[in-house]
Amino acid sequence: MARRNQHSREELRGLAIQAVRDLVVEHGLEKLSVRKVADRIGYTAGMLYHVFSNLDDLILNANADTLAQLLDAMTEPADRSARDQLHHMAAVYVAMAREQTALWKMVFMHQMQNAAEVPGWYLEKTAALFARVEHSMAQLAGGQSHEQIHLAARTLWGSVHGIAVLAADDKLVVAGDVNEQAMIESLLQHYLNSWAGE
Repeated sequence: MARRNQHSREELRGLAIQAVRDLVVEHGLEKLSVRKVADRIGYTAGMLYHVFSNLDDLILNANADTLAQLLDAMTEPADRSARDQLHHMAAVYVAMAREQTALWKMVFMHQMQNAAEVPGWYLEKTAALFARVEHSMAQLAGGQSHEQIHLAARTLWGSVHGIAVLAADDKLVVAGDVNEQAMIESLLQHYLNSWAGE
């Protein structure tokens, strides 16, 4: 690794974000601190505060990488049907919850300290997920208003998220040890049939 004074600001930012991801996978979000991130990459905590405003800023930047990975994996060829796209997105979402649990939880469970507002740049990234769901759902029900599509996308994805939480926490045994992908298929089949008026 390069010596400290050989890292540019952007390189330091990348090192810190990767350290956040590694530490959360190894020890969990609750044990994360700016000092631990700094120690991992051989810098002082004070130096990191020149790049990130606080621990929340560090976490949100790490989460942005996870969201980008999630959205990239969700991308389906444009010629696939809207139903196929939604099924693929849901399967990817639940798979990440199961296979990259710590990073997935950091995205969806992190709470800003001192009730601080989530910055606009990050809200835009999370909105991209719902925009993709809305786009596919709009193709299944002509004539629905923007407000109806907005609500339906969040209702459907809230249900997918609930299954993902159960899968991530290995709590599906409470539901009779049902396979999470089978639950997703059942949810989407019935919800989308209703949504499309079938």
